Amino acid sequence: MLHKPLIAALAGSLLAMPVIAAAQEDPVITYRQKVMQSIGANIGAVSDVLKHSLPHEQNIQVHAEQINRAAALIPSAFEENVSEGLTDAKPEIWEEWQEFEEYAADLETESAALAEVAAGGDTADIAAQVKQLGDSCKQCHDEFRKPEEESYKN
Repeated sequence: MLHKPLIAALAGSLLAMPVIAAAQEDPVITYRQKVMQSIGANIGAVSDVLKHSLPHEQNIQVHAEQINRAAALIPSAFEENVSEGLTDAKPEIWEEWQEFEEYAADLETESAALAEVAAGGDTADIAAQVKQLGDSCKQCHDEFRKPEEESYKN
């Protein structure tokens, strides 16, 4: 049989758990991570179609359009300077804001080009444009995203 003080302590601990979790999560960070995750998910889907010859090549244009729409959200998602906490965003984003915005604009351009190329249906052209898109992502990540060994995910 559990003692009343033990039951009260357990109940109190359970009630405090959401507060502790909420204190660790910043809604600004959470939002921008979801924007970036949507880009990653769509790039991953395109890569899967190409890498595994999935019969979904007609979907690549939609994925590219989704990347394009999310890329347009990047500046507003990162507008608030929050680089502390559970994030891989480097403080340099806000120190070099204009360059960061240029990278986001480049991602928009490359994803629009992918949608255009995908409409043509040529797999080789699509693959070449996916590489361009990936290079665009890499440029920004190399400069403004913490390296894997410094990631909050480790």
